[in-house]
Amino acid sequence: MPQIRPITDLRNTNEISELCHARREPVFITKNGYGDLVIMSMETYEALTAPPAEPRQGELRFLTEQEPVWAGVLAEVLERNRIPFVKESSMGAGLAIKTGALLETIRFFVPCSRLEEAKDLADGLFAGEADAE
Repeated sequence: MPQIRPITDLRNTNEISELCHARREPVFITKNGYGDLVIMSMETYEALTAPPAEPRQGELRFLTEQEPVWAGVLAEVLERNRIPFVKESSMGAGLAIKTGALLETIRFFVPCSRLEEAKDLADGLFAGEADAE
């Protein structure tokens, strides 16, 4: 569960630092009840921004990110072509609740061995959308 703290807690920098290092995840800071800052340890930041390692056989790779309506269509196409996939929300639970589903997008991941095939299907499905933008 994400750690959410009021901005007044920043007065105790040692406590916040220890919290960031112990939890190894970002700490969300609120100001007047609204999200304002995200604080994390250097180790967590480096882990989040590190370039991906070379894929191993069976490892999942990022395919695309789509709005929920299009995500449903893509999921059907992948299922029809028997391409296994994992989908996840681009927002954490707390952010999705705060902003609502309208801003949410869905990320798709497929096995390395099927990435090119899945890319071809996704490109064909969303080719008109790229032209419209």
